[in-house]
Amino acid sequence: MRDDSDTAPVLVALPPVTVAGVAEVRRRVSEAARKVGLSPERVASFTVAVNEIVINAVEHGGGTAVVTLMMWARRLVVEVVDHGTAPWQFTVPAAPPPPDQVHGRGLWLAKQLSDELTVDARDGDRLVRLTAKAA
Repeated sequence: MRDDSDTAPVLVALPPVTVAGVAEVRRRVSEAARKVGLSPERVASFTVAVNEIVINAVEHGGGTAVVTLMMWARRLVVEVVDHGTAPWQFTVPAAPPPPDQVHGRGLWLAKQLSDELTVDARDGDRLVRLTAKAA
């Protein structure tokens, strides 16, 4: 597989996302995932991963998220940033929460459905970066 780390990505900055724009994010992520060569199954699973993180950002981050897609020849990275003040878990759970727990599955699920997932908080912003790589 070709290493694309030395090439510049194609950047797609989406307009600020609210609840009404989540479906458009899914559409754009699916389209980008197909362009970088992910299989149909990986397109679907990575789109679910991004959806979980965008929903978390909108719900816990003040109602709006900033989503950026970065595409290389065989890799897609999606960054989701929110500026909320509500507490938000930034440790990816090693195991799913117990069945009787109402919340807390999104970050764990997104980690399972991505090749890489990192979380960071700085200057009041919260950032989740998800990566999917084509085989």
